[in-house]
Amino acid sequence: MKTTVFTSSPSALQRLAGFKGRGAAELDFRPFAEFKKMLAQLADSPVVYVDIRELTDRERAKLLDLISANQSVRVGILDPAGSVKDVAALFHAGVVDYIGKPLIARGIPAERRAAAAAFAGGAELDGEKADARPVPQGSADAWAEVQSGREYAFAFLFVEVDDAEELKKRHEPDNLATAMDTFREFVSRIASQHGGRLWMWSRFGGLVLFPLKSETSHAALCGVRILLASIFYDVEESLLPGRISFRMALSHGTTVYHDSDTGRIVSDAINSIFHLGRRFARPGQFVLSAEALELVPSALQGFCQPVGIFEGRRIVRMLRPSSSLGVREAVAEWDG
Repeated sequence: MKTTVFTSSPSALQRLAGFKGRGAAELDFRPFAEFKKMLAQLADSPVVYVDIRELTDRERAKLLDLISANQSVRVGILDPAGSVKDVAALFHAGVVDYIGKPLIARGIPAERRAAAAAFAGGAELDGEKADARPVPQGSADAWAEVQSGREYAFAFLFVEVDDAEELKKRHEPDNLATAMDTFREFVSRIASQHGGRLWMWSRFGGLVLFPLKSETSHAALCGVRILLASIFYDVEESLLPGRISFRMALSHGTTVYHDSDTGRIVSDAINSIFHLGRRFARPGQFVLSAEALELVPSALQGFCQPVGIFEGRRIVRMLRPSSSLGVREAVAEWDG
């Protein structure tokens, strides 16, 4: 994939060996001064990167204003010095990728650039076409209006404990069942505080269902709260030694709702969320279909990092926030 990199110091950037792997020869280094002049030509580019290391604060501010005013150009930021303090602000301005000091030092594969382009809607990944799907308008404003046997728009939050087979080997059946009941109660408690309801739940996990309003949904925030509260769950409630590992996935769609006998429900949206959670998400991750980003509060959208395409849909990962620093976890932890 052809990638244009704008930098004030091409030789210095190349010495960092930040761009490695397949497609490294396709890099096109350009002087930063040419970025503004070339905007009209860049609209068709999958993604372009700008090295901000030698830019002054004023130049950076002008760059973000330029990116914000030209949303047809997909721009990623290279920060070899790790000087950006508010990464989320970059995404709010329209940046589609941020690559900081740790990841540049490790080497940035071509697949990472392809994932960023796909996330921005500018490329295909692994031969699969990204499918831009609009957020459905909620037909049920609250659970009180949801009737069994009727179809509604919902947000689906998949939650499932990792390494179930290993847990079965290590623990007695009765003890493990009790421990999983405690985990289910933990998820249910947080979900109910955000308008969610456990649905299609088995021993190790299942779905949390949220009636999808046209204005807002707390499904994404619920996932983040579960992620953060799990630290206290491990210490105060969990019956298992050590930390419990679980994965989450968030998407939305429509399905017929039934209070019981859910095994007979046939729904593409339900199949899709189970596939995303079980086949794509890795242990400990919280992933979202790109259209589910519409459900993420703006203050949290900067924590979302593109990780690829699955079943024709762009997928992002919610990185674990650090409440003490107010920044995302190190970009080096990105799993691309």
